[in-house]
Order: sequence, then C-alpha cells, then structure tokens
Amino acid sequence: MTVRIYWQLDVAQQPARGEIAARPAPTGIARDVRTRAITRYDHYAQIAQAAAQTAFDGVFIVHRPQSDDAAIVAAAIAREVPRIELVAEFPASAGSAVYAAKQAVTFQRATRERLGWAIAPSRPAAERVHDGDRVPDEALAARTEEFLTVARGVHGQHPYSFAGRFFEVENGGFDAPLNRVRFPRVFLQGESKEELALSARIADVHLFRATGFATLSRQIEALDMLALQERRSIGFGLIQPVLARDTGEEAHRDAARADLSEQAIVGDYAEVADRLAALARLGVDHFVLTGGSSLEESYVVGQHVLPRLRALLDASRVAA
Repeated sequence: MTVRIYWQLDVAQQPARGEIAARPAPTGIARDVRTRAITRYDHYAQIAQAAAQTAFDGVFIVHRPQSDDAAIVAAAIAREVPRIELVAEFPASAGSAVYAAKQAVTFQRATRERLGWAIAPSRPAAERVHDGDRVPDEALAARTEEFLTVARGVHGQHPYSFAGRFFEVENGGFDAPLNRVRFPRVFLQGESKEELALSARIADVHLFRATGFATLSRQIEALDMLALQERRSIGFGLIQPVLARDTGEEAHRDAARADLSEQAIVGDYAEVADRLAALARLGVDHFVLTGGSSLEESYVVGQHVLPRLRALLDASRVAA
C-alpha cells in the first residue's frame, strides 16, 4: 500500500509576520526595514516550499468562507513550488460544474497534473444562505454527485449531455488539448451513511476526521463494503492533528498551551510516527496532517516525523 501524506495549509490563520497589516509598530529607535512587497501569499508559498523540501506528497488547502479562496491560493503557489500535489477545498455550490472542470484542466496543464479537488463539508443551511446557497440539506449529497458527474463527463466525453436537478449540459464536452490531462483526484468527507455511500459511488479518496482507532476501523470497514458493492476501490484518508517535539514532555507542555483537538497525536518524533504508522495499518493511505499553518510546524513534522514514518511503512511492506 502506497501512503500519501499532505500538510494542511489553513488560510484562516492570522496574517503572516511579513504582511504589513500584521506588523507591530516599531518603538524607540527601531526601524522595520522589511519590504512592503511581502504578502501573506509569500507566506503560503513558504509553507508549500517547506512541504516540498521535506518530502510531503502535497499540500491540502482548507476552504474558509471568510478567508482567501483555496483554489486561487493553490494557483498562486503552484508555479513557485514544483512537484507536490495541491489539493484545493471548495464547496459544491461554487458555481457551474462545466466551468469548474475547465478551470481544473487548465490548472492541470499549467502544473503537470498536480491539482486535487476536495469538496468542502456542508455547512448548516443558515450559514450557507450567506453565500447564496439555498439548496435544502436533504439535497446536498445529490447536488455534489451531480456536480462531480458533470465535471467528469465534460472532461471525458465529447459530445456530452446531462439533464439533472441541479445541472444541465447539452452536447458539451472538451476537445483536445483540454481533455488530454488527468482529472483531479477527488476527496470527499463525512461520517454519515449517506456521505459514505456517496463516496463509495464517486470519490477517489474519502477523508475521515480524527477519532479513536476502534471507530475509525469500523468506518473504514463500512466504506470498504459500500465501495465493493459499487465495484469500486477508493482510498481511505484521515485529517489528523499532530504536535511533535524532541521529547514527549516538551510536546505535551506545548499542546497544553495550544488549542488542539482531543484527537491530536502528541509526543516525541518517534511516538508520533508510531501512532501514524498504526493508523496506516488500519487502512489509512492518505494522511492530511495539521499542526496549524505555521511554517515552523511544517518543517518540524517534515524533518523529524516523516522520515521515521516512512521508515516504519517501508519496514511493514517488507514484513508483508
């Protein structure tokens, strides 16, 4: 089993230190000599570069309704950071499935097929109306399925026609060169029966939230059975908070100061790697590791945890 590991870039973080609006006013004789040309997008690129330099497979860029758009952030850093996959999270209410597909294949052509699509979890109806999304809760899964069906359809077929509840295309589809690139890897999320069934039908990877081992094992088993019924095979992913330090004592001290999920993996580098390897043995083959979008944290995990984790995974493959 090949395991892919992503670092989460959260665009909701506080402004980067180099961004002019975030700079404290100098006092006394001190002068701030940093250039005004540095923006938070430079900070995003630094985090992606740290992920690339420490051998992450990709960066997962989170969707936030009141923050920078994840897809545009991905495009802004794609040309600066080679090799790694850029998974942009966005809601299925983003607009036309046809135009979203065109944007995706354009991105693929520009970046040698490094784009991933993550459909954001649905928010409560009272919040979604702020974005003009009035689709009732019971229809959200159907809307997501139609969105992905149409996007894949226009990418893979010409002419392509579809008439659904939310999207309609007549004799559409892309000609060369747009149809010659790989469609983005599609990530879906959720724990409900309906969300698992949707992923079984249409996802490439399903992302679970961090939870206990027993619960995660049951979720993976349930989704695997659903996928087999659809005659499909999908990847099992996990969004996992981590905090790693030289010693376990230091890690737990820093964790007590931070606003971490109860399901965060906290410990020294070897302990964190061991816990992640145990999750991989449950069947997780896509990890989205999150420790805040701090540049320092991405380096810490990439330099000290990933080599240990990959060594454990290699040893497991040899033993198998």
